[in-house]
Amino acid sequence: MKIKVLAILGLATILSAGACSSATNTNTVVTNTNTMTNTNMTMSTPMSTPMATPMATKDVPAETTVKAALDKAGIKGVTVEATTAAVTLRGTVAKGKMGEAVRIATDAGQRRVDNQLTEMK
Repeated sequence: MKIKVLAILGLATILSAGACSSATNTNTVVTNTNTMTNTNMTMSTPMSTPMATPMATKDVPAETTVKAALDKAGIKGVTVEATTAAVTLRGTVAKGKMGEAVRIATDAGQRRVDNQLTEMK
C-alpha cells in the first residue's frame, strides 16, 4: 500500500514539473523611455561638529544671594551651591517647606534649581 502511494506521488510530481517547464513565458520587458535627467545634484553635506558647551563655573554671588534669601525665610539646614548654569539645594528641610525653598532659590538665583532636598517626616 505504501509503495503504491509513493509511486502515485512521485508520478504526480514528475507530471507537474513537466507541465511547468512547458509553459511559454508571456512576460514582456518594459523599456524605460525617460530621457529627462535629474537636475538636482547630490552634494555631500559637511559633518558638523557639536559646539563645545562651556563648563558651568562656580557663581559665589548667586550662592550668597540664595543662601541669604533662604535664611530670611527661616529655612535652615540647606546647603547652596551655585554655578552659572544652576543652583543646587542639598540638605533637609521641615515638612511642607521644600516647595517654598525651591521657589525662593529660583527667584533669588535667576536660574534652574537642582532640588536635592529631603523633607523631614
